[in-house]
Amino acid sequence: MNPFDEFPAREMANLSFLVSDIDDTLTLGGVLPAAVYTALETMRAIGIKVILITGRPAGWCDMIARFWPIDAVVGENGSFYFKPENGQIKRVWIDQAETRTANLAKLQIMAEQIVGEFPGTALAEDNPWRATDVAVDFAEDVKALPLTVAEQIRSRFEQMGATAKVSSIHVNAWIGSYDKLSMFERLLAAEYKLSVDDILTKTIYTGDSPNDAPMFRRFFLSVGMKSVRQYDMPKSDLPGFVTDGDGADGFMEVAKQVLQSKKQVS
Repeated sequence: MNPFDEFPAREMANLSFLVSDIDDTLTLGGVLPAAVYTALETMRAIGIKVILITGRPAGWCDMIARFWPIDAVVGENGSFYFKPENGQIKRVWIDQAETRTANLAKLQIMAEQIVGEFPGTALAEDNPWRATDVAVDFAEDVKALPLTVAEQIRSRFEQMGATAKVSSIHVNAWIGSYDKLSMFERLLAAEYKLSVDDILTKTIYTGDSPNDAPMFRRFFLSVGMKSVRQYDMPKSDLPGFVTDGDGADGFMEVAKQVLQSKKQVS
């Protein structure tokens, strides 16, 4: 990973898409600073497409799509995207409702068993608003457990037949082979008639944890927050650049440079 201050100036000036994780990327200590919200709003105002990709639940993403200054949000690690459209929210799911309901019931049984096996963990408080996955809390509303425990939980879900990823606070599990990247590709094709290759040199992706790896791998202009260094990730899964600051502080390093570059071009 290269320091963010080595990010290529030409690509920064030509940016068309800002794609980002939310928790511990846009937030700091669980809070979304006003400066971050304003930066997203300003980027949209100057023509940059702002798309968020998160592990957070459908219920939260509905609110985000309605009230945040964004163009779309991909949620539950790639299960769906929600997009504001003509005063309403367009919802695109990877699975039909019947499949989602059946899978969620299976996942809830798995999660309850796993919480019983790993002392100190809990079912995440945002689970009631999830439609396609479950989350086991190891660092949000419980005393933070080591990342080694999170990896053990991920492995346990996989032994049970689920797909699982570690975020900065939860282990998320779902049934299916999709991820953040696959739904982003679908969104691009359906809403903008574009492929990832079309926007590869015009897109920054910002993230902070292993569940961002599909995006880090695909986008060479990816930027990790400082905290990404704490994870034992294969080199191929790491972002191209890393900020000096954690969470929102790191994101604002990126946002300020994006806006400054656009100002110089105009």
